[in-house]
Amino acid sequence: MQKERFNFKRPEIIRQTEKDKRSKSFSLKPLVSVFYIIVGVAVCYFLFFSGVFSIKKIEISGIKSMEISDYMKQQLIGRNILLLRTGKFLYDSQRKFPSLSEVRLVRGLPETVKLVAKERNQVMIICSLENCFQVDNYGYAYQKIPKPKDKVVLNDKKNIKINEGERVVSESFIAFFLDALDEMNHLGLKVKSAEMEETTFKITFVTKDGFNIITDSSYSLKNQISALTQVIEKSKGDIHEYIDVRVEGVAYIK
Repeated sequence: MQKERFNFKRPEIIRQTEKDKRSKSFSLKPLVSVFYIIVGVAVCYFLFFSGVFSIKKIEISGIKSMEISDYMKQQLIGRNILLLRTGKFLYDSQRKFPSLSEVRLVRGLPETVKLVAKERNQVMIICSLENCFQVDNYGYAYQKIPKPKDKVVLNDKKNIKINEGERVVSESFIAFFLDALDEMNHLGLKVKSAEMEETTFKITFVTKDGFNIITDSSYSLKNQISALTQVIEKSKGDIHEYIDVRVEGVAYIK
């Protein structure tokens, strides 16, 4: 009689055998992770520390002042073009130089920056507390200057402190002031200075003929010049101190 064979294996032996087989298999996952780390470090070094993206060339347009141009170059040369915070740089530049009305910065990878700016144009000069400032066509006092002797200066008789970069008068006020100077010049009146008193509405023009012309910037310049013209043509010899043309249809002289 043939004996049957039985092959008995203990469960713990089977599990151990399977574990041994798995332990012998080779895994690439650790090497892949290390590879990615190395690549990431290399890319970061290339972008931020290798100097490839370091700013080496600056193109500036719209700036006449050498002081401003030199400052811009000094602040930008050598900085990483990718890490440059353009918004903060432009904000700080305009705060340092109020004469800049507009500044734009364009990156040219890998190492060039183009700076496009616009400087303010002086249309009038306002003096207060013995300090004089250039004012642009928007009414901003953007630069402190010595008091000029060959230009018509608007003196603030209220002596309000003026800070660089702040708006001191409106655009309509500037338009009135400049147009009034032109009209008076056409009438043969040479204005040597002007005064702003209680409000920005009242402007007194001081002429070289020895009398003042008192105007109102909130009122029609055309009407005031019309009244002034009639007085100059008919009664100029009677004017000793001033002509006040602020009231429509009436011109007061003294």
